[in-house]
Amino acid sequence: MQILRTAQELSTYLKNTDCKPGCFADTSFLYGVAYRDDRFFESANDILDLLSENLIPLYANVISRMEFVDLILRKQITEGCVTMFNEIERERNGSKLFNLLKNIRDRHTAGHRENQSYKIGETQLKNLRRLVSTYSPGFTWKEFCHKYTGALLVSEWKMIEEELGLNFVEILEDATSELFKEPLLWADMVQVMGMNGMRGPDAMIVNLFLKSNFQLLITGDSDFEDCLRDSGKSSADKAVLIL
Repeated sequence: MQILRTAQELSTYLKNTDCKPGCFADTSFLYGVAYRDDRFFESANDILDLLSENLIPLYANVISRMEFVDLILRKQITEGCVTMFNEIERERNGSKLFNLLKNIRDRHTAGHRENQSYKIGETQLKNLRRLVSTYSPGFTWKEFCHKYTGALLVSEWKMIEEELGLNFVEILEDATSELFKEPLLWADMVQVMGMNGMRGPDAMIVNLFLKSNFQLLITGDSDFEDCLRDSGKSSADKAVLIL
């Protein structure tokens, strides 16, 4: 398995390797390509330009697709909180909702300064659901969602997927296809998890990539390096590009 780190290294690899069936990408690459405030934005788009120039289609699995939509949702909720904080009455200073919104606003601002995309976490999200009804009489969590996500999430998600020309891998247990040279087995994915101490979604990507005809995996997660570096002779011509 080759480890690539730059657009130049990828360019050289593509000159010597047939990647026309497509390349596999994880959530970090998809989000990095789509959002300017992400730390991978410039490098990810350099990579996407190379893929486009070489007519290499982009693939992801359904778990990455779900994670990608979840990131878009949390980004939109975060931006909704910043807007709500700017609109909230200053006499509410000190209330639990005011303090929560201020914390989210401050982290969002700090993320921009550090060229990172801050998105609301699970604990903050639970607190926001609980406290948002104190914003004004009759205001509910569903009203917040209608105002700040709602149809916006669907339109933004569809637009990004269409702009990327994103394709999705869907295959049944123990089945093969034109993209998969070996059957996909749940037990193999679980073994990857156990041998590498890797989360299920990441282990699924590793298993899919190793069993597929894809020659290239693109990720922003350095954990894939140790897992894939010594993946055996059958994967010697494959490469993982780490942003």
